[in-house]
Amino acid sequence: MQKSKIWDGAVRIFHWSQVLLLAGLWYSADQEWYGLHMTLAYTLAALLLSRLVWGVVGSENARFNHFVTSPRQAWLWLRHSPKRTVNGHNPLSGYMVLLMLTLILLQFVTGLMTSDDILTEGPLVALVPSAWVGIASTIHQWNINVILALVAVHIVAAIWHQWRGDKVITAMVTGNKLTAEKGEFKFRAVGLYLLLVLIIGGAFYLWQGDVVLEMLRSEWA
Repeated sequence: MQKSKIWDGAVRIFHWSQVLLLAGLWYSADQEWYGLHMTLAYTLAALLLSRLVWGVVGSENARFNHFVTSPRQAWLWLRHSPKRTVNGHNPLSGYMVLLMLTLILLQFVTGLMTSDDILTEGPLVALVPSAWVGIASTIHQWNINVILALVAVHIVAAIWHQWRGDKVITAMVTGNKLTAEKGEFKFRAVGLYLLLVLIIGGAFYLWQGDVVLEMLRSEWA
């Protein structure tokens, strides 16, 4: 067995930030701290949109064309026993990644069009038909439950794999994993991903920063 680098800094930063921010988003909404909720939402959106770009131009095994297989290939991998070892996302987890990214993006977009008719509303509420606002608000309310359920499944699966000896949690912390063959992935500097996050986050700040800061002041005054 050899120690191989299988996850770059960008993938690991997004992964753990996603876990913390989703927990914060759920709690801040439950407490009706909407200024904090929006701050966390724009932060996660900047990380997510940067991850989508990284999935095209980033490190080799972070790219979608590396780990997203055809449904047939995923099915064949699932049926094969013992499972073929993959350095990175296996075909099944690749689809889980796509599903999570899609649901989080849906949560963000619907949040922009959500209104509770009392305390706050998203910045796109005034720009879309009222029927869209109602639909978006309903989706936003229920989609977070789907996301949290999938996160719970993911955590249980990760703990199970870690316990079985496939050190997936350790690998997502350190970036390294013991593999039968030395990994030969090409990695890009994590600074490029962070630059993307800053650029996209800065755009969100220019767009809604004043509104969010005012809400934060009123909540913590």
